[in-house]
Formats: sequence, C-alpha cells, structure tokens
Amino acid sequence: MADTHDFPDIQERLLALEEAFADRNGYRFKKALSELRRSIKMRANAVALAQAEILDSRKEIERNRKQCVDLQAKLKTVVDRFEGSFTAFEKFRKAIRVVELMRGHEDLPAVLDRIKDLFGLRAVSLLLDAGEYAPFEPPGARLAEAGALRAKLAELMPKGAGPGPFMGSIRAVPDPEFFFGQGFCAERKVLLLGSCFIYPLRDKFSPQKLVGILSFFDSNPDRYTSEKGSEFATHFADILGYTIVDVTDRKKAERLREDVERMTRHDLKSPLTAVLTLPQLLRRDGNLTERQNDMLSLMQHAGYRMLNMINQSLDLYRMERGVYELSPQMVDILPILDNISGELRGVIEASDLALDVVVRGRPRQDGDAFAVRGEEMLLYTMLSNLIKNALEASPPGQRVAVTLAEGRTLDVAVHNAGAVPASVRQRFFTKFATAGKKDGTGLGAYGAKLIAETHGAKIAMATSEQKGTTVTVSFPKPRTPANAQTNTNTNTKAKMPPAAGRG
Repeated sequence: MADTHDFPDIQERLLALEEAFADRNGYRFKKALSELRRSIKMRANAVALAQAEILDSRKEIERNRKQCVDLQAKLKTVVDRFEGSFTAFEKFRKAIRVVELMRGHEDLPAVLDRIKDLFGLRAVSLLLDAGEYAPFEPPGARLAEAGALRAKLAELMPKGAGPGPFMGSIRAVPDPEFFFGQGFCAERKVLLLGSCFIYPLRDKFSPQKLVGILSFFDSNPDRYTSEKGSEFATHFADILGYTIVDVTDRKKAERLREDVERMTRHDLKSPLTAVLTLPQLLRRDGNLTERQNDMLSLMQHAGYRMLNMINQSLDLYRMERGVYELSPQMVDILPILDNISGELRGVIEASDLALDVVVRGRPRQDGDAFAVRGEEMLLYTMLSNLIKNALEASPPGQRVAVTLAEGRTLDVAVHNAGAVPASVRQRFFTKFATAGKKDGTGLGAYGAKLIAETHGAKIAMATSEQKGTTVTVSFPKPRTPANAQTNTNTNTKAKMPPAAGRG
C-alpha cells in the first residue's frame, strides 16, 4: 500500500527528528515533525482506504456467494423439473406403447390397469358413448348416453374453458361418481385431499364427435392443478381415444365382412345345387360315352369342391384371427393328391406338364400311404393351391414333383422348375402378393400358410434361377401307434370324393 501512495517511511522521519532535537536545530526539528505528521496521515488514509476496499470486496464476495447459492437452487429446480419431465415422458411413452398394442376391446381392462400402475394413480376410469359402443360390450369401460356425457362436461367446465382437460381438486367436480363410478365417494378423506384429470375423448376423423371421457384420480392434491401443464396426459388420452376408434372401426368392418360372406355363401349355394344335380340327371338318360362320364365326374367333383370351399371361407377368416378350432384326424395325403391331379388335368395337359409323386425317396407305388394329422378338406385346399401355383409357374414341358419325406417331421414338398419373381420373394406368403399372373389374386400361398400354421406345421419357400422353386410344409409327427394310423387311414380315404384320375 505504501508503494501505491508513495509516502516516506515513518521510521526515517523519526530518526531525522531525533537528530534535529539532538542538534537543537529548531527549524530542522519543526520540518521533520511536519513531515512525520504528513507521513502518519498518509499512512492512516492508506489504511482507511485499504479497509474500505477490503469491506467492499467482502460485500462483493458475499453478494457473489448469495448469487451462487441462488443459481445452485435454480439449477437444482431446473434439473429436478427436467428429471421429472423425463420420468413422466418415459412413463407416458410406455403407456402409449401399451395402448398401441391393443388389438381389441377385450384388451381394455389390462390397458387401464397398466396405465394405473405406470402413473401411480388411485383410480382410472373410462366412459364411452353407449350409442356407439354398447353393441361391442367393451370390458373395463362404463357406458353412458352421449347427451349425459356432454351435460356432465358442460357442468364441470364452463363454456369459456375451451375443449381442454379439467385439472383440479376432486371437490370441484359436481358429480365424481359419474366420472369414476358408483361408490367412489365412499372414501371421504381421500376425496377431500385428492386431485383429478378429466379429459373428453374425440373421434380423430370427426373431432366434434365425442367418443367418451378418460379420468385420472390421485390422492396427492398437487398432482393435477390448473397451473400445471398437461401436454403428456392430453397427448396420451388422444392416442387412447384414437386407438379405441380404430379398434371399433375394425370390429365393425369384421362384422360387415362376416355378414357379406354369409350372404355370399348363401347366394352361391343356390346355383351350385343345379351344378351338382345336373350330372345325375344326365346319367339317368344313359347313352353316354366313357369320356362323357369322366367329364361329368370331373364337373360333379369340382362342384363338391366349390361347395366345400364356400363352407370353408369362414374357417379361413377365423384362421386369420387365430380363433379357428382344429378337429384333426389321421389323413392320408395320397388320395388327396389323386383328386387334385384329376381336377387339374386340364392345366397339366394344356401345358404338356407332368405331375410326379415321390414317397419316401422312390416313385409312388400301389399300397403306399403317407398320413399326417389334420382336417382333410383343409389339407386338400392347401395342397391344391400349392400344386396349382407350381403348375402355372412351371415352364411348358417340365415336370412338377410332389415329394413326401419322413424324418424328424413329415415333409410335403412341391417343386417346379420356374423361379419366383424377385419382386415377390420376400413377401411370397403375404396377402395379395402376386406377379406375372393375369388373374392372380395373391391368396393361394397366403391361404396355404394359414392352413399349415393352423395344423402346427411350418411352411417355407426356396427359389433360384438354377434350381427352380420348392415349397415345403413340415408337419409334426403324430404320436399315435402305427397300427392305429393304418386303421384311421383306411377310414379317412372313404371321405374323399371318388378320384378323377392320377397324375
């Protein structure tokens, strides 16, 4: 500090004063004394200034410390909010995933219970429009008339409140039992403290249409307040409402499809009766050649097959939904192949093709049998689709082979020399996958896959330009004794229509 203010050292002034006093030099004494006083004053001023600077520094340090404490508190608040938002986001993300997995109204109870657990809620309630959802009887949800839903929402939220959710104390709800169910108000202590979130669900295609109301209740009075944001909750509620609408629309479409198929089957059976009756009438007149009798047999067989296909159309639909109940028996594949060969004789002859059957590594012989466990007509449909596809995809003059092999599984493989187009190889067994066929529907391989999986079998396709295409169905081996299989095979053969020919 002395260097800063540049004043003389006090010790030097004192020494000069002593010398002046010893020489009794009054002028010198006075001058030394004056300089000493000036030095002391300068030192005192410097000390005072230093103390003032120190005090200011201490005040500045204290202010900085307080600012640091405030910043730490604010930062902690921000971090806590971020972590809380992130945790809430994760919970809502999981809840949205649960809703997205909903496939039918029957999943609603599990979805609501999962939401309740994820969000740690005391109660979750779903009200739906009775006029729209009563025919489906959705479990886990309560029903109310659309007018009652609108009236209760209007009573809860004034017109100026907008279409958003209600968030506040449960005491502010005029009729809690309407939103949360009968008996909810029995827990008085909880109701006096809790808070709730009540949100109207809208139809995503018609936002003005009210679907229902989703309500959350929590014992914490600060969980849902008008000051807090509700973006996550409202977004989740919208997704739940949209999913319910989608599930319901799909249910309506399924019912409509069933009605149309039922009417179609009924309408098709009437003209089919004439197709089945006509061969019998022609045979009564006699005077038919062997070739004509064969043609009538083919026509009658095709009619019976069409009748079976009509009856099985609903079964295939049930397989799609995974609700088909299989009634399996031991079925010999070889008589089925005989009937398919006779039915497809026209396709075989038109393209100069041949249909070979190989049983356990050698050409088929009389007395051979190859039995799997399943339903005869379903197996007939599956193999007919696969063989017909193979014949249509085979180059003219080639041979289509059906190979029956027994190992760890019972394998039925259909091979042709043609290759599956690259555009459909990855989706060969999917619905409506077709290429290169003018009238192809893309349902043959798809139906075969449904039937195979319904029988607990695995189906696979391998194709290349060099080796052609092979579709293999691998059935699990039955556990019945060999002699029981033989007896069952004999009885099963009698169920098929008479073979029209052998390929």
